[in-house]
Amino acid sequence: MESSVKLTKKPKRTFSVAWLSDVRYKSWIREVLSDNTLYHCTICDKSFSCGSTHISRHAESAHHKNNSNKDCSDDDSFLEKKCRRSVFQQKWLDRAEFKSWLREVPHDPSLFFCLMCDKSAAGGLSQIIRHSKSKAHINKDKTNSIEVSQSNNVLQSNDDTQATHNRATQTELLSSFEERKKSAEIRFAAFIADKNIPHQNAKEILSFFRHVGEDPNVLKAMSMGRTKCKNIITNVLCPIETERVVNKIQNTKFTIFINETSDNEKWMTFLVRYVDPDTLDIRSQLVKLIDIDAKDSNAEKLFLAFKCEMWKLQILFLNIVALSCDSASTMTGKHLLFKEKLEEECPHLLTFSCPCYATMLAAHAACNEIPIACEEFITKIGDYINCSPKCSSVFSEFCEYFQENNNRLSRLNDTRWRSHYLCVKKLLESWDTIKHFLNQISVNEKTRAEECLLSMMDNIELKAYFLFLEYTLNFFNKFNIFFQALDTRIHILQPKSFNFFFQICQNFLKEKHLKPFSKNVVLSLQENQKGLHQIILGLECEKYLQKLMEHGHEDEVETIRKNCLKFYVTAAENIRKTLPVDNVFLSKLQVFKPSLHLFNNDRKTSFADVSFVAQTIGGFDEDGLKKEWVALSSDFTTNEKQSLSKLNFDNMWKKILRSSYPNNMAKYPNLINILNAIRSLPNSNSDPKTMVSIVYDLTSKKRNKLSAASVNAICVFKSALKARGETSMNMTIEEKHLSLMSSDKLYASATKESALCETVL
Repeated sequence: MESSVKLTKKPKRTFSVAWLSDVRYKSWIREVLSDNTLYHCTICDKSFSCGSTHISRHAESAHHKNNSNKDCSDDDSFLEKKCRRSVFQQKWLDRAEFKSWLREVPHDPSLFFCLMCDKSAAGGLSQIIRHSKSKAHINKDKTNSIEVSQSNNVLQSNDDTQATHNRATQTELLSSFEERKKSAEIRFAAFIADKNIPHQNAKEILSFFRHVGEDPNVLKAMSMGRTKCKNIITNVLCPIETERVVNKIQNTKFTIFINETSDNEKWMTFLVRYVDPDTLDIRSQLVKLIDIDAKDSNAEKLFLAFKCEMWKLQILFLNIVALSCDSASTMTGKHLLFKEKLEEECPHLLTFSCPCYATMLAAHAACNEIPIACEEFITKIGDYINCSPKCSSVFSEFCEYFQENNNRLSRLNDTRWRSHYLCVKKLLESWDTIKHFLNQISVNEKTRAEECLLSMMDNIELKAYFLFLEYTLNFFNKFNIFFQALDTRIHILQPKSFNFFFQICQNFLKEKHLKPFSKNVVLSLQENQKGLHQIILGLECEKYLQKLMEHGHEDEVETIRKNCLKFYVTAAENIRKTLPVDNVFLSKLQVFKPSLHLFNNDRKTSFADVSFVAQTIGGFDEDGLKKEWVALSSDFTTNEKQSLSKLNFDNMWKKILRSSYPNNMAKYPNLINILNAIRSLPNSNSDPKTMVSIVYDLTSKKRNKLSAASVNAICVFKSALKARGETSMNMTIEEKHLSLMSSDKLYASATKESALCETVL
């Protein structure tokens, strides 16, 4: 006789929130969100079943105590052991013995879930196998098999159409994980090819969809079309980034970079360099890409457009500390008028030339003293080798035969003088290879191009000039690279420029003019120059000229040396003219170097330089500045000073200026103001050049025609991400972003403000 009483299993103990505040457990116990019958120990990095006796027993266990005594932050082996914990693998779901009952636990990759036993457990493959062989699991499996059999009998009574559908669905579900993964990869690669997306973006796009796909329901609910995409960029992302940068520069000093594009559509970049008052980090960021009339872009119009933007954004002209341009000394026409109008609004305006552009001008002028055959050859050989795939392939084979790593020959770039040094360097590395290559081609094809190039290479003077250029252009290249950086280097621009000038002069000036070195020496005067055969042309060039002398080419060597001397004189004269080798203001900035401001005990004398800088920039409390400057040296111990002096300029001052009193008031508010102004001064014009390149890319024929608002929005957003070192994956979506996603704001029509601006101005 069957019993009418049905035995029920004792319910499992569930997690209690009170344990999180229990002094015995709160430091290490955590709730397992996916299974309320488990708790997680952060010390042991494991999950256990709930139960008051279980928890207290675990807390007193030797294993838990040993782990809690370890210093996880210092014990590298313990960290490595934690990092090696098992993570659930999707391919385990495809194993025949696990398919029917094994499932992944969402949001906790260290757990697996058993459908049959209705429980989660921690562990990897070995733990899953052990669980599948446990008595409890086997008994559950037998029970479920009977239920499945009965369910199958019911299913057989369904119509044939439903059965066919079920079999198709089952086949799809049972397809292996590896096959599904490979199929998805094939489709993804096909999408990249079909839409002409650059291959290097494939990994980033995949990472994006993995991020969004963490919540499949969100991915399914998303909608995006051309108009919506454009409006999110224009009406959501761009306004927020513009508001952020404007809020910063409304209350701090900054430098402006004004540049124009030279294509059919005229754009003026309103780009600023400033110090973030909150983080004390340097930012170089686009405020606005101003669309101007290409037919009428005189200085008056340019300045009115700029003034209009300043008025709309409510930015004070007095906050502008400097204007950066390609070459202030050669500024002509409308750019000179723009500068003059800006000085009317900003009485203390500083104007800086781009040192990289200045070195380019000096190198360009000096290279005109070298025979034109050098430039002709390096241009022609680059064009010849890269003119066809066949020619490039044959040259690559020659490079491999002569065991050269780099089998490409760069083409000369007229606007980037760094490319001249790199081209010359590569040309000399491949000189013999190129000669063998041309000889072989001329034998097989016998065309005039190869004969012409070989004839130029047979000119003994040509290689001598290239060896000289490799030596001397390296000075220009190093100087150029040094100042194309975001971190502050303006404080050493004057000494670096002076040293660069000295490096060039010491190759051809007599010793008496070098010790001591006078920057006012007449460079072109023959009596101030070394003898022709004492001029330094570089070790490799000197060796080559010595060989020519041994073969009786004295006249050619003398001609080479005369031309190289002309190169030096022209280069030195242009460096002295275009670089700030004797700029008083820049020389005074050295007072803020650690060797002076930390270890100089004569604070009152050194403050004279600080005062000069403050008066030049304008707008500082000199009395308060003096008190802080005098107290600065005594506020730090010798060891602290030594530690600070090992940091770079920006990190050192950030650490000093973050000092505060117990009430969180800044210790050096006046020093913060003047250092923020100094650190906002530009190193070079590399950032505006990069922004112009982005504009050219956006407005090229490769993509659909974009409106002026869209081009501006994309450039502003990309500039903001770069300034903060963020990407679309790790940027923070704030409440402000979400509030602008409503239909009335997202699809709001743009308002025209130009007429209003002109009325106000």
